[in-house]
Amino acid sequence: MMPSKSVEWLQIKLDSGGTGSLLLLDCRSHQLYESSHIETAINLVIPGILLRRFKKGNLPIRSIIPNNEDKEKFISRCKTDTVILYDESTVDLRQSESKGSVLALILQKLWDDGFKSFFLEGGFTKFQMEHPEHCETFLDGSSASSSSSSSPPLSVLGLGSLRLSLDGESDHDLCSSVDFEDTPPSSGQRSVPVQILPYLYLGCAMDSANLEVLGQRDIEYILNVTPNLPNVFERDGHFKYKQIPIADHWSQNLSHFFPEAISFIEEGRSRQCGVLVHCLAGVSRSVTVTVAYLMQKLRLSLDDAYDLVKHKKSNISPNFSFMGQLLDFEKTLGVSGTSRHRTASDHSSFGAVSSSAVFQMDGLDG
Repeated sequence: MMPSKSVEWLQIKLDSGGTGSLLLLDCRSHQLYESSHIETAINLVIPGILLRRFKKGNLPIRSIIPNNEDKEKFISRCKTDTVILYDESTVDLRQSESKGSVLALILQKLWDDGFKSFFLEGGFTKFQMEHPEHCETFLDGSSASSSSSSSPPLSVLGLGSLRLSLDGESDHDLCSSVDFEDTPPSSGQRSVPVQILPYLYLGCAMDSANLEVLGQRDIEYILNVTPNLPNVFERDGHFKYKQIPIADHWSQNLSHFFPEAISFIEEGRSRQCGVLVHCLAGVSRSVTVTVAYLMQKLRLSLDDAYDLVKHKKSNISPNFSFMGQLLDFEKTLGVSGTSRHRTASDHSSFGAVSSSAVFQMDGLDG
C-alpha cells in the first residue's frame, strides 16, 4: 500500500512553519505549476522520450528537476526531509487509473532510494480548494521563475497524468499513451474563461472554482469534461452542472457525448445564461466539445470552427484522436471543409482564421 498524507496534515504542517522539514514535489505539467502551486513546492518535468529510461531506473530523480536551484534543494534535503508528492487530483494510488502513473513510479523510486515519501490525497485540486492561502497563484500564467533561463522548453511534458508504456512498446505507442492535456500549450494564457460566443465560455478547472469569475460572466451552467474533477458548487443549487467522464487519452470516445453536451450548452444559451465548458487545463477535452457545438450550431466545417476557437484562445490543442472524432462528426453533419488539405499533424497550429469563421464570429448576435 502506498502511504499518503491528507491535505489537513499538510495544512497543519504549513501553518506551524514546518516547511523546513518538508520537501514538496509538484508532479503536474510546467504550465499548471507556473499557474499555481503549493508554496515551496518544486516542479518535476520529463521529456516523453525519457520515460522509458526512467522506468528502467536509468535516470536519477534529480535529472528531471529542470531548475538548478531546485535541483540543489532536492539533493541537499531529500535524505532528511519528509517528501510529499502531489499531482492534480489522485486520491488513491491503488485505483487502476493511478497504478501506472508517473507519480506512482517516482514514489516507488524514492522508497527504493530510502527516502521517507508520501503522496498527497486528492492532489493539488483538493488542497487548493480547502487551503488556498497556502497556494502561490499567478493568474497571468507566469511566476518569478518563468523568465529564468533554467525554465524547461515548451516541448517538455508534465508528469501528472502520463502513463508508462508496457515493455516492448514502441516510442510511437509511448507517445500515444500520454495524456495530451498536460502538454504545455504553445503560448501562455490568462487564467480566466474565454468568451467564444455570447453566453459561451471556454476555460479550465481553476475557472470553475472561482465564484468571482463565474459571477462576473453570469455563468450558471457548467459543463465539466473530466472524470474526476469535482463540481465545486453543486450543493449550492445556483449552478446547473453536467459532467462528461472522459480522460484526455487517445482511447476515449468523446464524440459519444457530443449530443448531450451540445444540448446542455444550447439550453443555457437559450436562457441567456452563461455556460462554462471546462476540463483540466482547457486545451483539449473542453475545446473538442466547444468545436463540436460550433460545428452543429453554426453549420461550420471543422476547420472554420477550430479556427474560430483558436482566434479566441491561442493555446488550444485537442489530442489527435479527438480531432479524428471531430472529422467524423463533420461528415455526419454534412458540412464541407474550407481547407481540407491540412493533415492531422497540423491541427495544433492551424493557420489564420478563415474569412467565413470570422464572419460567423463577428456577425453573430447571440
